Amino acid sequence: MYLELEKERNASATAANKAMGMIACLQEEKAAVLMEARQFQRVVEQKSMHDQEAIEGLREVIARIEEEKRELEEENEFYRSIEVTPCADRGEHTCSKHVVAYRTFLFC
Repeated sequence: MYLELEKERNASATAANKAMGMIACLQEEKAAVLMEARQFQRVVEQKSMHDQEAIEGLREVIARIEEEKRELEEENEFYRSIEVTPCADRGEHTCSKHVVAYRTFLFC
């Protein structure tokens, strides 16, 4: 009977040692996975920040282009509104006095 009891104790101790070894191994794997996940999260956050900066830069470029487009459309509208009358003695066209004022404004 003592012999069987000793065998049971040895078997229990061996099983407990194996279980503790498996727990330690799983804890190491968990720590490695958590470290990798944190590193991946940092990389994703950095990329996201970079992307947001790029988006903001593109928005600024778009705003400048839209402003330039608006200015060009206004200038185009101004030129369309100018009366052009033929000059009888030279065969040229002369514009109303607004052109002179506008050109003076542009080049000052």
